[in-house]
Amino acid sequence: MNAQEILNYLELLANNSLWVNFSMHVLALMALISVFVVTKEYLKRWVFQGTVSILFLSVAINAFIFGNPFHMVTFSLLAITALVQLFVGKENIRRAESRWITAIALSFIFIGLWYPEFVDKNALMLMVVSPVGVIPCPTLLTTIGLLMLIMPSVSRFQFVITIIMGIVYGVIGVFVFKVYLDITLLILVLYASWIYFRNSSQAKAKTVLCSS
Repeated sequence: MNAQEILNYLELLANNSLWVNFSMHVLALMALISVFVVTKEYLKRWVFQGTVSILFLSVAINAFIFGNPFHMVTFSLLAITALVQLFVGKENIRRAESRWITAIALSFIFIGLWYPEFVDKNALMLMVVSPVGVIPCPTLLTTIGLLMLIMPSVSRFQFVITIIMGIVYGVIGVFVFKVYLDITLLILVLYASWIYFRNSSQAKAKTVLCSS
């Protein structure tokens, strides 16, 4: 398919069932609330990673139904990664200590949940029916924002593979499909990567100092 055919496919997918879109919004908000409100670690992990898994699985299932093997494979891989963290992950989920990181993560989650492309609704309706959990870019904006929100405790493997997919889809969205809103996805992955690897370097430096 050429670029225009893919865009038509994404529009069809995004408008196929607005109830599915709405359901994905509810799940994303549950994951967000769990970070701030839930205190029991096992419950927080189940709500958070369970939601991320479902969002990725939903994109993969829709891709399978509508015949897009690339989306199906990439998001199935992301879903498996999240499911591994759900069932065997040992990290306790903690909210980012920095208020700046929290504010920036929340801003990109908002953009993902709003995402004014493909669904022809007004700005208020888009807050509940944008194609999160249905097409790749808004889903990645939301999920990377969620992972960034728990930056101190995010799994390195899960974070890196999700960031890689964010780069791939961001580049395709901006430079191939000319969906310039996806510049926000590229900005997010670059910033999140810098924060994550900066924190990792600081943690390693502290370990070296403590052991010396």
